Order: sequence, then structure tokens, then C-alpha cells
Amino acid sequence: MNQTILSDAYEAFMGQSNQTIHPLIKIDIDEIPTVFHNFKYPISSYPVILNKKQSQKIEEVSTLIPKLLQKIPALYFQNDTKKIADFYFNGDEVVAQFSLMCQEQEVPISCRLDLSLTATGFKVLEVNMGSSIGGVELQNFEPIIRNKHTVLSDTTKGEQFIFRKTQDLYIQFIVTQILKFTKTQSSKINLFLVYDVNADKSEREIVKSFFNEILQKELQRIGKTGNVYMDTIASLKMQIDGLYHKKNSIHGVLILDFALRNISPDLFRSFIMNTVYFPDHLGTMFMRDKRNLALLRRLANEGTFESKQNELVLEYIPWTEIVEDAMVTYENKTQNIITLIKENKDKFVIKIIDGLQGKDVFVGKFMSMTDWKKAIAEALQSKKYIAQEFSDSLNLLAPNKENEWVPQKLVWGSFGFGDTYAGSWVRMSPVKTTSGVINSATGAVEAIVYEAS
Repeated sequence: MNQTILSDAYEAFMGQSNQTIHPLIKIDIDEIPTVFHNFKYPISSYPVILNKKQSQKIEEVSTLIPKLLQKIPALYFQNDTKKIADFYFNGDEVVAQFSLMCQEQEVPISCRLDLSLTATGFKVLEVNMGSSIGGVELQNFEPIIRNKHTVLSDTTKGEQFIFRKTQDLYIQFIVTQILKFTKTQSSKINLFLVYDVNADKSEREIVKSFFNEILQKELQRIGKTGNVYMDTIASLKMQIDGLYHKKNSIHGVLILDFALRNISPDLFRSFIMNTVYFPDHLGTMFMRDKRNLALLRRLANEGTFESKQNELVLEYIPWTEIVEDAMVTYENKTQNIITLIKENKDKFVIKIIDGLQGKDVFVGKFMSMTDWKKAIAEALQSKKYIAQEFSDSLNLLAPNKENEWVPQKLVWGSFGFGDTYAGSWVRMSPVKTTSGVINSATGAVEAIVYEAS
């Protein structure tokens, strides 16, 4: 039989009672928190199962790559402000200096890697940083999945499958970093959410209440109290003893739904002075730039990291280079990159360096030569694109929206919070409908991931 998303556990799942399971879960039910009753994307009733070897690999890559990304300013640019400004910040040396000041804090970061599981293992497609890292919320749908499958809900059999509670681990990480970074002795820890001012007021209150509930759970665990506040970034004001929202001391700031456009001076100063933890600071946001994958490979090829780390970088990151009129080496042959990608359309993908939801991604295999050449021309002109070797996802059988088990392509989102691997989730699209870009915003179905113990 062809490989399925259930891996070696296919018989354990499918050998259960003959009840018909709808391919998608129903989300507007009492068991799901109200904040997710209007969740945008369909969620599969069937989980994806990782075997033990795959679990070890995805844990390794999820914690290693973010850690090495933080070394790029020092190892690749030698902390040269002008070089960093020219590369990342359109020549703005003031912003570059601020970024280095943040980077020097050496704060562990929260990230999500997007990965493809290929015939030769997991490959890094891109890196998402900070607090707007979608996917953590799927933990709230896990009880529904568990109840649908006898093998998961059975007390004994269910222990064979590990589910990592990403959302809980995320809040634990945030609170831990607040305590470590600010060194506050306060028994009360307050979290501030920056939210879209144009969002519906009732929606904001639901989100605030939800975050407050999960924060309370974590604070109770460690013997502290606190609250969640929500407002615009401009409402935060720095005082002598720290950052405040009105009369409330703030210890951590998270950005929801990419609501932040610019860091306010008060928030920046508070972060530099170690009075507030802020995962979206200038020292991390440059790391989302996909060109960094090319830089990591260059450093690894030069033997810059530890021997094992060099090997892993080259294993996990597919061939990646910046699209510019330059010579590159591919498969031991040196040639102009433009000539290379024009003549080998099906082998490459062109991506904008900092895009969202799969936008501005061109997959040569699914394009005509005319459109591919236009994409190359656009990339050359804008100077904001990379070329990456196409990491073709394994075809795994999974139920489609009509409940037919068909070959599908998967993109994995894996979470790394500092040294902690915090689980994964999947987006999948049927092979016959995919254009090479697998994203929830373009119709992919999301799925929860378990690890076989």
C-alpha cells in the first residue's frame, strides 16, 4: 500500500469501528473555545503521524536553525553596521544599529520553520519569527481529533501517540523569558497584546479573554498572578521603573495578526533596558529574510560552524542563492545563476525574501517557460528574491474534502522556542490541485500532528 499520513499506524486507526468519520472537524461547537468558532481554515479529522526517526529529525532542525540564524550578524557581517544596513535595511544605518543593540541581548527566540518532507528528509523552506507564528492555536482542536479515533481515546493505546501542546509551551516560554529577561521580582506578571485597531470590539474582547485564560493557567502553575491587556502600540508609555499601559505595569508584549508596523520608541527603550520582554524586536525580525538560508549555507560550506552543525545545515537547507547577476556553484558546476535557473526551470523555486501566505512564490515546475522568464525578470529587477532548489514533498495518501484517500503534498510547520521543540502542524493539498504552493490561505487543509512513541 502507498504511504499514508498515518504512517505505520494506519491499521491501528482504520481498524476501529466502521463509523463514518467526516473528513473535516466541526469547529463551532461547545468543546472548541469561542474564539475559534470562526476559524478561517478547514481542519482534517485525521491526524498526521510522525515515526520516531522523523520526530528526532524535526526536533533537531527546529532548534538548531534558529540558533544559527542569530549568529549571522557576527559571523557573516562581522557586526559591520553599514554592511548590515545595506543588506537588510535599505542602507538605514540607524535601524541597523538598533537591530544590533537588540541582537546583543542574546534572547532566545520563538520561531516556526516551514518544512517539506522529501525523499531525502526534511528541508527548510522558510523561517517565521516572533509572536505572529500561526499554528500554535491548533492545540485547541486536538481533543476533538482524539475523541474521533478509538486508538487515541483509549487510555492504554493513546499513550503510544505523543501530542505536544504547542500553545501551552509557547506561553510557558514567554513567561519564562519575561522572568529571565526582566529579572522582575513582582508577583504579578502582565502581558500586553498589540491588536488591529480596526478589528471588531467584541472580537477583541474574545481574543483578550482567551489569552487571559491561558496566561492565568501558566501563572498559577508557577505561583504568580497577572492579567492580559490589549490596545494599540502607541498606548504603551515608558516610565522610570518600566513600561506601562495606563496604570498597569507591562512585562511582555506580543503582536497579534501582524498588527505592528513600527516599534514605538517607548517599547524599544524598555526592551533595551531589560524592563520588558518583546519577541518581535529588531534583533529577530531580520531573521525572517529568506536570504539568510543562503548565508547559512555559505557559512556551512566554509566550515564556520562546528563540524556536525555544518553537515546539518547542508542537509536541512536546500540549495539557496540570492537572485542577482552573479556566479554560483550548483551540483559542482559554476555558472551564472540566471542562466542556471532559466535552463533548469523544473528544479527551482523563486521566492520573495519576506512574504506571507505563499504570495510571490514561483514554482518553475508548475509554470510555462514564458511565465518563468517573467518571474526571473521581476526577481532581478526588485533584488528581493531568492532561488531555491525545489524540495518536492513526498506524496502521502490522506482524505480530501470528499473523504476520498488521495495523494497529497504536505508542508510542515515546526515550532522551536529557544532550546525546546514544541510540536508541529501540517497543511496539505491534493496532488492534482496543487500549484506547488501549499498554504492555508490558498485552500490547504490543516492537520494536527502526533508522534509515535
